[in-house]
Amino acid sequence: MKKWVLIFCVLMLSIVGCGKQDVAESYINTTFIVKERIEDTFDYKVINEIENKNSAQNIINIFKNVKWETNTERRMATEPDYRMNNYAIWITPNGDRLEIINKDNSNYVRLTQEKSAELFKVMTRNELKSR
Repeated sequence: MKKWVLIFCVLMLSIVGCGKQDVAESYINTTFIVKERIEDTFDYKVINEIENKNSAQNIINIFKNVKWETNTERRMATEPDYRMNNYAIWITPNGDRLEIINKDNSNYVRLTQEKSAELFKVMTRNELKSR
């Protein structure tokens, strides 16, 4: 009987310990698929598959450390310029910042110029250029 109680306790501790893992950390082993909108269409093409753990962690850190507006009903004038997993991403008209909507929960953020440039570089391997 004591043996079963011990096994039960060990199992419960391992389940509780795993449950405390940061949700964003679960994306570390995820491939981020970046799709770019084909000009003047509603179609997208894959331009990058981010599998590198450091690059994935960089994306996660950006998303974790910004202040998201929660459950917003944003209406954008155009289709997203990019899609990455469950995120719709637009380049602002000035070309210097990114606006992002999480399609799962309608959270919205407009990144700073610095964070926009950093995320754009990871997503596309190109520099974000002002228009």
